[in-house]
Amino acid sequence: MLLQMSKVQIIGMRDHLEVTLQTLHRLGVVQIEDVTQDSAVRGVPRLTLDATTLAQRDELGMLVTRLESLLAFLPAHLPPTPGHWSDEALATSTEGLVAEAKKLLDDLSPRAQDLAVQRDALEAERTVLPRYAAAVRYVVPLAAELPELDAYETVALLIERRFSAVLERLHQELSASLGEQFELKARDIDAQTTAAILVFPKAQNTRVQALLGHESISQVRLPQALSQVSFREALTTIAARLEAIPGQLAAIRRQLQELATQWYGRLVLLRTALRDRLQELEVAPRLGATQYTFVLVGWMPRRHLDEVRGALAQQVGPQVVLNALAVRWEEMAQAPVLLSNPAPVRPFEFLVQLLPLPRYGTLDPTPFMALFMPMFFGLILGDVAYGALVLGLAVYVQRRFPSGAWHSLAQVLLVCGLWAVLFGFLFGELLGRVGHDIFALQPLWMQRSGAALPVLLLFSIVLGAVHVGLGLLLGIWQAWQQRNGKAGSARLGKLAALVALFWLVGVLSNTLPAALFTPGIVLLIISMVLLGTPLGWAGIVLGPLEVLGVLGNVLSYLRLGAIGLSSVYLAEVAYQLHGVLGGALVGGIVAGLFHALNLALGIASPTIQALRLHYVEFFPTFHEGGGEGFKPFKSHGM
Repeated sequence: MLLQMSKVQIIGMRDHLEVTLQTLHRLGVVQIEDVTQDSAVRGVPRLTLDATTLAQRDELGMLVTRLESLLAFLPAHLPPTPGHWSDEALATSTEGLVAEAKKLLDDLSPRAQDLAVQRDALEAERTVLPRYAAAVRYVVPLAAELPELDAYETVALLIERRFSAVLERLHQELSASLGEQFELKARDIDAQTTAAILVFPKAQNTRVQALLGHESISQVRLPQALSQVSFREALTTIAARLEAIPGQLAAIRRQLQELATQWYGRLVLLRTALRDRLQELEVAPRLGATQYTFVLVGWMPRRHLDEVRGALAQQVGPQVVLNALAVRWEEMAQAPVLLSNPAPVRPFEFLVQLLPLPRYGTLDPTPFMALFMPMFFGLILGDVAYGALVLGLAVYVQRRFPSGAWHSLAQVLLVCGLWAVLFGFLFGELLGRVGHDIFALQPLWMQRSGAALPVLLLFSIVLGAVHVGLGLLLGIWQAWQQRNGKAGSARLGKLAALVALFWLVGVLSNTLPAALFTPGIVLLIISMVLLGTPLGWAGIVLGPLEVLGVLGNVLSYLRLGAIGLSSVYLAEVAYQLHGVLGGALVGGIVAGLFHALNLALGIASPTIQALRLHYVEFFPTFHEGGGEGFKPFKSHGM
């Protein structure tokens, strides 16, 4: 359901504005509107911040950024902040919080930043050094053949073998430039790469580097720390360095952990408190103000009116007054939307919010989705074993993700799995025929395949008619509430068409007396008139098309039975293959693979189809989107 909202006006002495905003911030149940854009308050100028307050706002923003940077250096997996610190922050002035934040930042930031820089450098070194070692291993055998000369530079090169001809050109260019003052040795090290060692006078480094600027040549460049080490010593040095890095990293992480253990909770508290004070300053320009008073306008759930009045009276006093405003229906339709459902229904809000929120004053489709979607899922899957596996998966995901979208999705799957197990017993299915042949499982209602197929498809159509009809009834009631005759007439016409079509089918199938044929035709004509009249002359053609659209909507529910049969037949194939292949091991593996595929399809397909029937067939009968979500002014710590 949608919570009933009230538009409120809070008027008070300007001296009490700060404590009023802090009280509303802690309560977190009021959405503050821009007073200059609100028709309830006219002619009240916008509240402007003085230079001192603007400077404080900028300082708070800077401190929050610095605190976030400091927290990023520290490990975050720590116990939650003790509760008494939160109470302390609420009782501390903004100036006191700023002073403490500055002191902690000045004391901790240099230490934490230095340790973090050292840690990052060591981790980068641990990643890069093995790459240098791999390249050096290629050229060490060549370097061993050359003498070590103090006045000479040694460069290692790696060249793709398909470009090995570049070595000959390089030799010619070096000869022309340096004469005999160089040595170049090369060797194929694998099928793709040729390694080379070039020795030349250090004085010729600039000229040689210009000649080496060829895209097919890669120089093996050692890191700065190894720049004075020969290739022969580089591998030993790298190995020693790699052995020492883990201990150094452990020591740095231990120091960071010690800082975090002592200060992380306090830093989080300060960041939250300063964010709150910053938000209070940022929201102030939405208010109206005179020299001595301020005016605040906002929306809040009606059930919290007494709570907010009591909190303002206790924290601020009689200098601040809260009034609930009388609002016209047109303005009430612009109220923010807040869904509120019982715990079993609440997980389905996640699926409803994939579409635009319902507009305020309309119906919340969440309870209806919570009732029908798991039923559709179970009807399609309809297997005891598969349903049990879905339950197991749902429990695992629910424990793996204790909150958020995945947690909500797991709760939805939990209900869907229960319905799948229920329909599994009704259909007598457990891994297809395994339940019947091995455990003597008998259907409590009907076996889906075989002679009962028409019954299953007819049940799907009837269920679809009930679902669509319920949506149309909800839409008619909603249109009546909104005094929207055009929408109500269209929905009434569709409902009449749906009843007339089933009426006529009942007569033609001899289920209803033949004498009811004429009244059924009359009802069908009335439905066409109701559907076509709002469309003018075009309604002569579009009215019958609308009737066919209603019929198409109901026939879409055939997928509930038809798609479920595909799961039945795939399970049958797995069972038969197990017998045909003979060997218990091979047959069991193949059957297991088929059942795994069937389970994957049995989760995805029912979910998609059940959602489609709601989004495409059911919701359009009454759901009106365009609602804006409720965005309360609340503390970052809530």
